[in-house]
Amino acid sequence: MAGIGATAALTAACAPPPVRGSQGGQEDQVPNAPPPTPQPGTSLEAAQHLARRATFGATHDDVQRIESMGAAAWLDQQLSRSGLASAENLLGGYVTLTNTNEQNYHVKDEGESDRIVEELDHATLLRAVYSEQQLYEVMCDFWTNHFNIWRFADWLVHLKTRDNETVIRKHALGKFSDLLMASAKSPAMLVYLDNYQSSGTPGEQVNENYGRELLELHTLGIVDGAQAYSEADVVGVAKVLSGWGISWDAGSMHDFQFHHWHHSREAVSILGEHGRALHVRTGVTTTSTGWPTASPLIRFLAHHKSTARYLATKLVRRFVSDTPPASLVQRLASIYLANDTAIAPMLRELFLSKEFGASANQKVKRPVDWMFSALRATGAVIPTDARGKAAKDLRSALGALGQPLNERTSPDGWPDVAAYWVGSDGMLKRWGVRRLPCPFHRQRSGEGVGEPGSSPATTASASNAALVTWLGTNRFGLSMSSAEAAAICTAVGAAPSGAATQIASETKKLQGCVGLLLAHPGFHRR
Repeated sequence: MAGIGATAALTAACAPPPVRGSQGGQEDQVPNAPPPTPQPGTSLEAAQHLARRATFGATHDDVQRIESMGAAAWLDQQLSRSGLASAENLLGGYVTLTNTNEQNYHVKDEGESDRIVEELDHATLLRAVYSEQQLYEVMCDFWTNHFNIWRFADWLVHLKTRDNETVIRKHALGKFSDLLMASAKSPAMLVYLDNYQSSGTPGEQVNENYGRELLELHTLGIVDGAQAYSEADVVGVAKVLSGWGISWDAGSMHDFQFHHWHHSREAVSILGEHGRALHVRTGVTTTSTGWPTASPLIRFLAHHKSTARYLATKLVRRFVSDTPPASLVQRLASIYLANDTAIAPMLRELFLSKEFGASANQKVKRPVDWMFSALRATGAVIPTDARGKAAKDLRSALGALGQPLNERTSPDGWPDVAAYWVGSDGMLKRWGVRRLPCPFHRQRSGEGVGEPGSSPATTASASNAALVTWLGTNRFGLSMSSAEAAAICTAVGAAPSGAATQIASETKKLQGCVGLLLAHPGFHRR
């Protein structure tokens, strides 16, 4: 953004403050963990806190709606998605989103792989910025990260889209057991983690990749260094799931298909030494019995108490704190098991909990969160052409920030803790992003990202500092001090006490103010 230039005071302020060290009571400069702040004390503060965490960026309208409806009613509406507009009307012509795997294979075969990538990425961005179903979109991102698939691994780029539409988006607020089953049968997952070519026939060794990640990353997990499964369990799971592959037949090419000839016939016991066990007698001889053999395993894992604890920990880490409070984790795990793995009851308890209420400013935005929240806060008008300049600029910006969409190369997904994202390099990259929208001035050309030319009301008595404070408070949800407002005015070459029209009427000065507000330490926290 033209005109961005941070003063030393502001740039220094963006570095996380020191937090209490773990030894000797000394202060350690730890650039990865914002200090806790007191629980929001007013309904406005509570509404702002909820909107920052449960959306891709709190807007003024979001906060007002929560204040008016109350947190519980707003959450119920978000969880049911009732009466909330989606952004699907913006995706007309994105044919690869609705194509079958076979159809997208032909798109790729015709040299149009980029179209598959571009339509999925821009659809993800438009949905996150414009959909009123914000919590749903946030959870789509959460589960995409949980069941991470790198689309450029092997030859699966054309399979990622169907996984996104029919696995993640279909089940994001449903039951985890259904989501897990859909993921286990997803051709993209089966190819990414090599299960599609795993053979359990006598004399051959099953491929353990998917079995291992199913236990470690998707279900039981490793929490605080403890795990509920052994290497024998990994092999056993791989045997049970051997034969789960994909079709090579025309008309169903690259859809899920069970290959009974690759399925292990051995009897398997899962978690026999770790409490409740599952005993599976495979011995299949027909194509129809492979699914029932493995389906109990998926249901067993989904309903396991270790899975409940692992998922609860991840949700609390995502929405509450980098160090999840044990009390909240335990409650969410119990709710998960009591509600047949339903996701919505866990989220409702989480966002209405006292632990959540006391966690304001304890989370740092990942690059994706920061970018989406900047677009929402500034009221950006984003062209819907998935192959246009704006779409390419935004994709490039996320790549430059270190979190390109759908391109985490390892199956563990992007980390959700400040230690991974906060540091001098990461902050400099954020400050260096220039192609972001200015909220009050239309782009002169038809390209790029702009906003229909609305401007805040100014009066002869309003000062530049008052305008900056208004912008920070109403557009970015910041608590602006008079010193911060004055520093921003000075940085863009405007006297703090000068008439507000000086900034409002000069594009570069206004862009500079917006850039500095986007760099404000408060805007990098959730």
